[in-house]
Amino acid sequence: EAAQGLARRVLTEQPKGDDSAKLTHAFRLCLVREPKDFEIDRLASLLEDSRAWYRSRDGEAKSLAGAPLPEGVTINEAAAWTATVRVLLNLDEFLTRG
Repeated sequence: EAAQGLARRVLTEQPKGDDSAKLTHAFRLCLVREPKDFEIDRLASLLEDSRAWYRSRDGEAKSLAGAPLPEGVTINEAAAWTATVRVLLNLDEFLTRG
């Protein structure tokens, strides 16, 4: 649920930004610092892999994305973002920040 909420927030607060801007926003929200280039590159790669995965798996996408969806966002896109931001929420840096 936390990943669903974070994905919705990023997609709502950065609706017209490119993926890099959205990923940077999610990173800042979670880790309160600027991401390094390689961190954004890895997250962008994960996002693309997630998009490919959920593009043909509507059932899995529906169960992961949750509801409500931001306006104009498909269930598959929401699921890809949820899977991607879940990684941020599971980073040691997020879990142990003081």
